Amino acid sequence: MHPMARRFWLLAWLSLMGLLTLYFHARSQPTVTASGELLLKADASGHYRLEGAINGQPVQLLLDTGATRVTVPRQVAERIGLSPNGNSLVNTAAGTIQVQTGQIETLVMGPLTLYDLPIYINPAADGDEILVGMNALGRLELRQKDRQLLLRPLQE
Repeated sequence: MHPMARRFWLLAWLSLMGLLTLYFHARSQPTVTASGELLLKADASGHYRLEGAINGQPVQLLLDTGATRVTVPRQVAERIGLSPNGNSLVNTAAGTIQVQTGQIETLVMGPLTLYDLPIYINPAADGDEILVGMNALGRLELRQKDRQLLLRPLQE
């Protein structure tokens, strides 16, 4: 193949990958409704992910109705300054593991702020995504339809 043609195809491939990345990133961004609710779109694997904050520090979140508590990978906990206050054994899909326990003052997801949440700090977790478990999600009303999830504060 001629060197100029090779460069053209390489540039075309890189451009396509860049456009696809922008497209899927834009689709995964949450929307705040006029009434202050958070609307998330499922990603390609059907999960709901978003950027949020713990105690004012930016973090990546994955909503997980199968998780009992908010669970933070140890390396993320260290990066954002979370201190453990105990230990616990927990049952996971991968079996029983030992984790550390802790507390966060705030969890922010778009317009929603949750306060004073107990957490697990998982030393075995890979990656930087924090699992938002039912101790947080249970404080919200969740409505799922057509690969979209609407979160809003519980009405008391």
